[in-house]
Amino acid sequence: MSEKTFPTIGRRTQVVAALAGLVALLAGLAIMSGPGNDAVAADHAVGAEGGASAAGKAVYLGRASAKRIPLCPQRCSGLAIVSGFQAKAGGVANAYQVPFVGKITRWRIKLGKPKASDMKFFQNRFGKQPQAAIGVLARKSQNGKVVYKLRRRSQIQNLTNFLGKTATFNVAGIKVNKGDYVALLVPTWAPALSTPRACQVINGSMVNPTVCDQFNQNNSWVASRNRKTCGQAPNMKNSQPQTKVNSVASYGCRFNGALTYGVRVESR
Repeated sequence: MSEKTFPTIGRRTQVVAALAGLVALLAGLAIMSGPGNDAVAADHAVGAEGGASAAGKAVYLGRASAKRIPLCPQRCSGLAIVSGFQAKAGGVANAYQVPFVGKITRWRIKLGKPKASDMKFFQNRFGKQPQAAIGVLARKSQNGKVVYKLRRRSQIQNLTNFLGKTATFNVAGIKVNKGDYVALLVPTWAPALSTPRACQVINGSMVNPTVCDQFNQNNSWVASRNRKTCGQAPNMKNSQPQTKVNSVASYGCRFNGALTYGVRVESR
């Protein structure tokens, strides 16, 4: 299958960027060190200099997040006009950082199924079709600040026929370098956000603050937004998906939650 892209949004009163009360957001960008991804060695090849190379290895980035259940239709929230990647997934830092030189061969995204009223909300504000793609980001320093350059990306996918399902897209070997990050690009909207019911706020009270706090400590993602706009609902003025190859963007907002996508990387 081919691929497309959409952004981040939430329910009628819960737009992803704020998820007021439901998701505590931490402004700023603090990517922790160490990829923390499980690479499976099929055959350790020996390089020209006699050392072990990464040939025959494969890794699935974002395994923990990709297994989580998206919020829609219950407590429906999602992503809208944004790019993002998991800073921490299941307690693992840099879960979407590539551990070796290789190529992306497949990616998948688990989607919620919004109710008719939520569909109307998303479509009226962010676009008729839910869309998404993946992008390869290289971390750079620019004027003393951390930014990310979009080196390559997949085709943007229309996700309409996959709502309530897991969509898998094969790609023709998107090249990645060790240390790159693989982000989810959402030009319109996509119900691909997960938080536990423990974080739900009912009548002004959180269902289970202890469980919610534990989840938030172990699961957070960063968004392609200026940190001054982190508390605002997403719109075309304060939030933009990074879809132009060679563009540079700041991922200055950190939000609690899990983006429900995963990426297979193979060595080359």
